[in-house]
Amino acid sequence: MSKMSRFLFYFYIATGILALIFTWVHVPAYLGNGILDANINFWKDALIHGTPSGNFLAVDILFYALIGSVFMVLECRRLGIKFAWLYVFAGILIAISFAFPLFLAMRERHIAQTPVPVPPAPLKTYDILGLAVYSAAVLAAAIIAL
Repeated sequence: MSKMSRFLFYFYIATGILALIFTWVHVPAYLGNGILDANINFWKDALIHGTPSGNFLAVDILFYALIGSVFMVLECRRLGIKFAWLYVFAGILIAISFAFPLFLAMRERHIAQTPVPVPPAPLKTYDILGLAVYSAAVLAAAIIAL
């Protein structure tokens, strides 16, 4: 692993950990009935009970998370990285600001260990369906926030 790859790996990990800390200090207010209920109540507050600026940020993050998730799935398939959907679900259930840097760190490590460039790989049917459902959910949340 080159110095730059090593730096990027640790930078991504550190950024993800910091994002996790700074986002999850707000989570205990939602954890009454478990993580799924916490997510539902969080998004209700963000999209339905929120202010215009809160709605803007929530919709902005959702679209970023969608594009980041498409990129993560495509890159995992292209590079042969396992557990592509684990990163997507971590972004949905924990925080995209944690999951995306974690993915980038693992991607950087994988690329550094691959001596030959990897050609594009086709998506699996469940990748296309999963990303389509995720896209519809983001669009629905954006419409709700209106």
